[in-house]
Amino acid sequence: MSKIQKYSVPIKLEVGITKKKTHYLNLNSYKQWHFQVSNQLKRLFKAAVAKDIQALAPVEGRCKVTYTIYYPNKRKFDIDNVGAVVCKFNNDALTELGILEDDNYEFIQEIVFKFGGIDKDNPRCDVELEEIQ
Repeated sequence: MSKIQKYSVPIKLEVGITKKKTHYLNLNSYKQWHFQVSNQLKRLFKAAVAKDIQALAPVEGRCKVTYTIYYPNKRKFDIDNVGAVVCKFNNDALTELGILEDDNYEFIQEIVFKFGGIDKDNPRCDVELEEIQ
């Protein structure tokens, strides 16, 4: 039987010292971010999820990761645009925080993106990390 661990990650982050700017984590924005903004968002993402990720048990061997996205409004969006950036930031955090040995195909053998619905009060991405045989 496979073991499934669950937690949530943000799909938007605020950056800035005096004037905060909200950045939705999606591929269309990612392509236009200055590398310093991208690096800052990745660091903020890791800080935001570190406590939940560090509470996970390390994955022994291979796994499947499922991302279920809850968007803040009815505006249509491409699931993979949001999923791609959230996936990249999350998988790197899982590796850097010692839950995965690496985030290459030897360890993460399947990635699934799903639409979970609209959640105005708590837009997020729920993550399921499932060890597989």
